[in-house]
This record gives sequence, C-alpha cells and structure tokens, in this order.
Amino acid sequence: MNEMKQLHNKAVEFLGKKGGEFMFGDFFYRDKTEEYYNYCRHRCRGFLPLHLKNENGDPASPVSGCIKGVFLGVNVDLKTGNLPATSPFGYCRFYVPVEHVYGPDFNLYFADFYCHSGSKSHHLSLILTRANSDADIFCSIRLPRLNRMNNPFLYQDPVTQRMMHTTGAWIEIFYTETIHINSGWFEMVKWVYNAGEKTGKPKNASCRLCNI
Repeated sequence: MNEMKQLHNKAVEFLGKKGGEFMFGDFFYRDKTEEYYNYCRHRCRGFLPLHLKNENGDPASPVSGCIKGVFLGVNVDLKTGNLPATSPFGYCRFYVPVEHVYGPDFNLYFADFYCHSGSKSHHLSLILTRANSDADIFCSIRLPRLNRMNNPFLYQDPVTQRMMHTTGAWIEIFYTETIHINSGWFEMVKWVYNAGEKTGKPKNASCRLCNI
C-alpha cells in the first residue's frame, strides 16, 4: 500500500505539472469486434465476460492476475468533446451511461500510472468495484481508494452531477461487475488495427515520471 500511495502521488504530481483540463465523461465504452459481442449474446447470456486483469503496466501491480473484470474507456477527444473516432481494439463500440454502472454502492481505486516505451502519453488504471464484494475487499487493502467527488482523475461534479475526467492522461477503467449489453447501445467506429499483446505491455522502466 505504501508503494501504491507513492505511485498515486507521482500521478497527482504529473497531472499538476501538465495542467490538463477536465472534460465531461457521460459514458463508459468498450471497443471490440462484432464477433466478440455475438459471443456475449449467445455464450454469456448477454453479459460482457469477466477476465483476469492482465499484466499491462507496472510489473509490481498487486492486482494483475488476481481479480476479474472488464476494461472500459471513458476519455473523450479534447478538441471535440466526443468519444474518439477511431479505436485500436475493434470497430464495434458499446456505450453504457456512467450512472448505470457507477452507483453510490461502488468504490473507485487508483491502480496504476504508467507509460510504454516509445509512447508520448501516460496512462492511469482505475478499478471500479461493488462495495463489499470480493474484488472490493481485495482492493481495499492493496490500493488507494479515491473520493468519488474529489480526486484528480475521475470525479463527479457536485453541481452538475456529471462525471469529469482528466485530459492529462489516458484512463482505463477495470470494472469488476458484469454488464449486460441491453444496458447500453452500439455504434461502429473506425478500427485502426493493432494486434497488441493480450497479456499486456510492460511499463517503460526508464521513465522518471511514472516510476518510484
């Protein structure tokens, strides 16, 4: 926990110096192929299947390979305020309103701050768990818990009640509960194919900004 707090402070310091803005993030989204969503419909009763957290990011992460969930995006395009027009993960985008999956009985945790070799951007991993679930108990003793209404990454504006996210780093949400596809809708986007690594890419160990 002490090391995770140090990494959390690194992320806060980075965003403070970068001076990024905050944008509205009304939707979580997941970009995959149509074949993936057909699998969800016919093999998973309409639910997005949960998988073990991969090894993407810091190799010392206490949650990699230990809890199950599904990755969701939240960032919007800084210039347009819309969701990204392209995706490296697939051409079929599933939208779900934030309020449908991030209720008052959920907890948000800081899980990682990292970059990859050759990349110009930094990434934040946040984990969203249902309070008192097995995943929540696991995270509560290993990760810094974030205040829903007051944190520099993803917070709920007390006036508008809308979710706001930083533009200073790319955020990935690891959501540990199941989501039914009937709770959202779909849209096609341009797929900029990137084979990537299913096990995740390692953190850039030489970056002074995101290593402790």
